Amino acid sequence: MTKHTGHLALLVAIIALVLTFFSPRHTAEEAQTTPKEETVFEHVMRTHTIRCGYATWNPVLYKDIKTGEVKGIAHDIMEEVGKKLDLRIDWAEETGWGTLVEGLSTHRYDMVCTGLLLMGQRARVIGFDQPVFYVPTYLVVRKNETRFQYNQDLDNSSYHIVVLDGESFSIIGPKFFPKAQFYSLPQNTDWSLILQDVVEGKADATGVSLSDFAAYEIANPGKLKLININQPLQVVPVSFGLPQGDIAMKTMVDAALGDLYNDGTIAHTLRVYAKVPNEFLLPAVPYAPLSP
Repeated sequence: MTKHTGHLALLVAIIALVLTFFSPRHTAEEAQTTPKEETVFEHVMRTHTIRCGYATWNPVLYKDIKTGEVKGIAHDIMEEVGKKLDLRIDWAEETGWGTLVEGLSTHRYDMVCTGLLLMGQRARVIGFDQPVFYVPTYLVVRKNETRFQYNQDLDNSSYHIVVLDGESFSIIGPKFFPKAQFYSLPQNTDWSLILQDVVEGKADATGVSLSDFAAYEIANPGKLKLININQPLQVVPVSFGLPQGDIAMKTMVDAALGDLYNDGTIAHTLRVYAKVPNEFLLPAVPYAPLSP
């Protein structure tokens, strides 16, 4: 072995020894010093506050015209959730329906507190607590309409149905009425404009909650009617929006809602705001008497 070759072998051996000695410790140190991203649950516990993002949906959640105060079913229930958990509820950001999920995913707020229709497509990008209540959907047509007595009468290629883009009826409507022609209006369109399309004959029908129908009827009496009132087209659960995958946050909110079911708070709140019978429906109790 030459002198040069011997020096090279020694150098390689030293480098190998250094890498072996320092690499594991360096990796461990990195793991210890790299800050762990705070979960929403941890943020809420640290600040003792739930930051709410919301969009308006009267009477589920709305702003008082005179005072700007947030009110409604979702507001009152979330405030009671805060009391159960000894947390402050901060109505942090009002936003449009189309950007509610974005604000949650970018951590501008901790929950969507309006109340969202729980749908499979939404559950891909946002978490939900247990259903707070249920909302039935009915078909609405012009007051003088005589062609439709039952829901399925609309399943005809000569009829036009207007929907709100991204909402539950825009998804299930074509399944119920595959022959009808559907067209959609943008997500941020006010419900009164959708119903106005039916009044003006641009559409023959749409699907609507009793809340939206009642609000329109008060402002525009005698223009529209519901068909097949004893058979809602669908009944959709309404939940609050949560960070996807934050199990601790969901468990905490679910527990608080469970308390509010059991002590009658949610049922009382729904009765306060309901304008017509069956506007809102409670979840069925998940228990039964023990048989002897």
